Amino acid sequence: MSAPQPGIFDESSNQFYFLEYQLNENVSLNDIKTVLSKVLKMQNEVNTVIAFGKTLLNRLEHDTHILEIKNFETLNGINDFHAQGTQRDVLFWIHSNEIAKNFDTAMMINKLIQNIATTALDLTGFTYHDDRDLIGFVDGSANPKVPEQHQVALLPQDHKYAGGSYVLTQKWCHNLPAFNHMPITEQEQVIGRTKHDSIELEGDDMPLNSHVSRTDVSINGKAMKIYRRSAPFGNTIEHGLYFLSFACEMQRFTSQLNHMFGLTDDGLHDRLIEFSTAKTGSYWFAPSVKDLNRLVEIN
Repeated sequence: MSAPQPGIFDESSNQFYFLEYQLNENVSLNDIKTVLSKVLKMQNEVNTVIAFGKTLLNRLEHDTHILEIKNFETLNGINDFHAQGTQRDVLFWIHSNEIAKNFDTAMMINKLIQNIATTALDLTGFTYHDDRDLIGFVDGSANPKVPEQHQVALLPQDHKYAGGSYVLTQKWCHNLPAFNHMPITEQEQVIGRTKHDSIELEGDDMPLNSHVSRTDVSINGKAMKIYRRSAPFGNTIEHGLYFLSFACEMQRFTSQLNHMFGLTDDGLHDRLIEFSTAKTGSYWFAPSVKDLNRLVEIN
């Protein structure tokens, strides 16, 4: 049985660190593997999940044609809404309950990789109150629970890359003044849940363009569920949500994004994107523990 990277499903952390890197030109495959091997050998008390963009994955493994992985291209929706594509090469997601340990790990990784790659994103995340987004609503209320998490997030055991997962990351920057200016009842219409106790709206009370409605997608009777591990980030100037999600197939990401940005027959968009902008976007593949070690092995 191919085991997934354990940090994907460890929900005990409340402090997070996200690093995205773009490889420098003309970096040798041997140098890349040397750095990644050293990262895997690091001894620390934090979770570190590693995922690769399509370009790097194809260098590490030539036989990736059976994977659906692709680059994230800017998604242009209706009414000039868009999700920015900023595809990067390698993602490190560090998390624990201690900011200091996360920081130390990030510094060690950066020291190892800085000669072969450029930092494209360096972001710290945190748990906000009782698992809420900065807009004040509970985030991930409908997230799959055990054991459904593995079915939703991982490639099945009969797949060559079993235990691996497709990943989508986006840095969403919120317009909190605009959102908070609305009455709570209208905020709840935007999200599709009550703000205080996160109860999903029902029947005629649930707008078709609410966030819940636009992301609750089914295709041919199959629910396009994803496993989310997002985290709020920010300061007084820029703040929002680093959206991090895992899925067993790429279609689950693309179908949700199309519904959010009005690229469906009904022409409706997710009202939440009126108050938040996706400034980055990358697709990744997070291999199983076994495949990760094999991919970075120097032959």
